[in-house]
Amino acid sequence: MTTPLPPDMPVRPGFWNVPLWGEIGVYVVGLAAVALCVWGIVRGMKLTREGALGDPSTKTEKDPQALKRTLRAVLFADRIRETAFGNVHAALVVGFFFLFLGTALATLDWDIGHYVFGTQFLRGNVYLAYKLILDVAGVAVLAALLIGFVRRMKSVTLPRTDRFLWAYASLAFIVLSGYAVEGLRLAVEQPLWMSFSPVGSVAAKMFIALGIERAGLESVHVLLWTVHGLAALAFIATIPLTFYGHMYRTPLSIFHRKAAPLGRLPKIEAIEEQETFGLSHIEQLSAHERFQLEGCVECGRCNDVCPAVRAGTPLAPRTIVMKLRERAERLAAGLPDDGKHLTGDVVTHEELFSCTTCGACARACPAEIQTPDLIVRMRRHLALEEGAFPEGAATALENTASVGNPWGLDPYERLDWGKDLDLPVAEPGEHYDVLYWVGCAASYDRRARKVARAVVTILRAAGVKFAVMSEERCHGEFARRLGEEYLFQTAAQENIENFANYAFDRILTACPHCFNTLANEYPTFEGFPEVPVVDHATFIRELIEAGRLAGISPDATATVYHDPCYLARLNGVTNAPRSVLDAATRPLYPEETGEKTLCCGAGGGQMWAETKNPKPVNIVRLEDLKKTGARRVAVACPHCLTMLESAKATTGDEETLVRDIAEIVAERLTETKGEKCEEAEAKAEA
Repeated sequence: MTTPLPPDMPVRPGFWNVPLWGEIGVYVVGLAAVALCVWGIVRGMKLTREGALGDPSTKTEKDPQALKRTLRAVLFADRIRETAFGNVHAALVVGFFFLFLGTALATLDWDIGHYVFGTQFLRGNVYLAYKLILDVAGVAVLAALLIGFVRRMKSVTLPRTDRFLWAYASLAFIVLSGYAVEGLRLAVEQPLWMSFSPVGSVAAKMFIALGIERAGLESVHVLLWTVHGLAALAFIATIPLTFYGHMYRTPLSIFHRKAAPLGRLPKIEAIEEQETFGLSHIEQLSAHERFQLEGCVECGRCNDVCPAVRAGTPLAPRTIVMKLRERAERLAAGLPDDGKHLTGDVVTHEELFSCTTCGACARACPAEIQTPDLIVRMRRHLALEEGAFPEGAATALENTASVGNPWGLDPYERLDWGKDLDLPVAEPGEHYDVLYWVGCAASYDRRARKVARAVVTILRAAGVKFAVMSEERCHGEFARRLGEEYLFQTAAQENIENFANYAFDRILTACPHCFNTLANEYPTFEGFPEVPVVDHATFIRELIEAGRLAGISPDATATVYHDPCYLARLNGVTNAPRSVLDAATRPLYPEETGEKTLCCGAGGGQMWAETKNPKPVNIVRLEDLKKTGARRVAVACPHCLTMLESAKATTGDEETLVRDIAEIVAERLTETKGEKCEEAEAKAEA
């Protein structure tokens, strides 16, 4: 039984002017559209899984946080909203969501409220708010579509294929035709509350101005209502076939992202028993990787933040993803093999070996596609099956294999940097608070040796019982990133065996690459000690907060901090270095900082490769840092130190100072101590 409403009560008109065939047809066609959409999604996911054989030599880790991560990414869209155009897209999503919600509420209002309970809940002020919100949501969608269209037409990097134009046009048509349908109804009824549909009211006034009679308006209304309904339902049915498939493909990509830590590469199990290595055929992509590739929306954010792109190298992360996705789609479609080799023909060696594995592309990607991991997998094929490496890197690899360091220097000289420091060398049977892993750079590079000496100064000032390991050798991280997994695993086994000889509470590193390797990758090997690994920035902060480095007085030198990629982006260590600098100096920060830092250009083996880039990224980064007006650059990585010092030499910059945070703290400790001694002497004389 229907409850009668007052004649002046605003209420949503259900199926106004729509004939019975239309009312029945919308449900029939609607169910068919939803069924087609679901079938298309399920079929696509099935093809993705069937065409992905994966790599049996590596294990795919399940991420227990995958669902939680995905829901957060979808609901809050933090990564999408990081840019101006990302906020425009967010407005489109929110507007589209309200339009969808409005349609769902209208269905419930009529089918449940009207037919089941005999009354409608979309009435009175609720209905008026409902109409106003939907009108505003439609405007937001149209504005976002217009901005996106103009941006794409002006861009020289974004693709402008017909499918993107069709995507913009189809959604705009659905919204505009909806406004037209509403305007025709308002032109006929002219209710007192029509101003709560501002866009619909404007359309209604236009129809009234045309002088069309009521019968004509009603006839056009039925026609447009039908076209609008069919267009909306066709949109739903074809989602899996169009660009708008990213509405479910991108969340699937996020869900299938590898588990944290992001700095860990998958280990090749039983490496000596494997017959093939890495990624050389598209069939070797796992289902997780295929889902990731399909999640790409071609926005180009990865290219915008890629240091290799800025340096003018052949690499463009989006191009890599698109090439692999195209090959995967060919496989899923059952197309014949065209004879092209994945590494060499489809993706060139120059593209692969231009990557610094800094993770900037993966960090910026709304679909969280792990492009560096795919690149390393292809590098593994080149390294382990073809013996292909970039110029210069082969020598560093040979040196590491023969004498345990990429410089090729005498392993017995590894501790020469501390000959005059009376270094405590770890001994079996003795327990240490900290085992200081020095790393190759601080052991052999003359400039980086100062960082090791500064760390020792800090440890002794804080009264930390520490030792270094005489058997230390290169952990092989750069080799792993270049694809030489065998050398990496050999180095890992040797170092892990040496760790077993000593007792210590923690391992301290002053290099983010050492930190990432020992904290995230070595633990996947049997025998690695179950102790925490700590970076030197975090450790120094702990000492300061515990009062063990009391008395540090900050100097007045304006210092800009450069975040290392492997510390900030891949491991999320951003607060500790800033706390340390707050205690020791006056820190400034460049535009690209924290997890959004710009790579110095050393990672992924690039430190050892001969590059001929139009403008090396280390020079680009130094120029960015100097824009802050700071005279001193603070770093927390010996590779960043080397690259920025090299940029200084190349550009003839003799004014900018580059210092590791450990050096800055050690200098302040020494100077503060000296100042206190002078004060004491002055008091004694007085």
